[in-house]
Amino acid sequence: MNTTSNFKPLPLAIVGLSFGQYIISLLQQPEVAKFFKLVAVSDLKKDMADEVAAKYGVKAYYSLDQVLQDSSIAVVGLYTQPYGRAQLLREIIRSGRDVMTTKPFELDIAEAEQVLREAQHLNRVVHLNSPSPKPTLDLLQIQTWAKEYKLGRLVSARGEVWASYFEDADGSWMDNPMLCPGGVMMRLGIYLINDIIRLAGPIDQMNLVSSHVRTGRPTPDNAMLTLSFASGCLASVFASFCVDDGDRYSNGLTLNYERGTIYRNIGVGGLSPKLGNANLSLVMREEDTEMGRVVETRSLAEVSGLYQWENLYWSIMHRETISDDYIQKIVEGVRILQFMQEPRSPAKSAAVLQAKA
Repeated sequence: MNTTSNFKPLPLAIVGLSFGQYIISLLQQPEVAKFFKLVAVSDLKKDMADEVAAKYGVKAYYSLDQVLQDSSIAVVGLYTQPYGRAQLLREIIRSGRDVMTTKPFELDIAEAEQVLREAQHLNRVVHLNSPSPKPTLDLLQIQTWAKEYKLGRLVSARGEVWASYFEDADGSWMDNPMLCPGGVMMRLGIYLINDIIRLAGPIDQMNLVSSHVRTGRPTPDNAMLTLSFASGCLASVFASFCVDDGDRYSNGLTLNYERGTIYRNIGVGGLSPKLGNANLSLVMREEDTEMGRVVETRSLAEVSGLYQWENLYWSIMHRETISDDYIQKIVEGVRILQFMQEPRSPAKSAAVLQAKA
């Protein structure tokens, strides 16, 4: 059993502070701070790097090169824009560091797989929050129920996530349809996409429709993605920045199996719990009747999309590099993003497109 009684936290640097400041707040939590210690921050914006460094009493750097020249840093948290991230990861792992980064991993399928294979070859650890290296408690419970109750094959999956945004265009990568394909689908929907891939397997076909309702950014703020899987499962993901109902970021998921349905933060489970938690309900037909019934419910203090800091720590300590299965799940998500990145005519957008292998 892993124990935390006789070890010191690993020194970590955060690169990219626009989103990285949120990650720094996570590192201050006692359950994370016992595994990793923030020692440096880096951003191309010097004023931001200096301000954050002063706030936390750590070193300020202004480039990844400067970070990698600091021999005291063992782990890098990389939170730059996704486009071109593979090259930055390549520099980090070649310097002998391990990495925690975020979704979306990359926008180029070939680049994503190449850098992950290199990390595997170099025995470096690269983890994301979505897809996570290991299933979170909610996904584990879903898989347990499917097996325990012999629910059969997954027939359909429907995910939905929304929030209320009134963003303005600011010239960042989030305004660029090539760097932020699908807009809201990339920024919010990717969590659900990765969850469904983990449960349903390889993608066969996909189609995206999107619209612009109210935000100031030129990228879509309202989108729906449909997916067909080699297993026969059909899925859809709806993501929007245009819904304000008090139930934001719930990542609701409905999973129809041959002999039952599982809901996460939706349906009979009611409104979602607090952010970071999950309500699950399993519904099956009562034997010899036509009436449905709730068989089991679970409330869990972990939902997919969270950062598995303890898992990262022990993977580093035991030198457990990334698996082939984890690489495949990451690349499948990138494949969808690359599909959304491709320009499509209205006629082509309306058709179901064959995913590129």
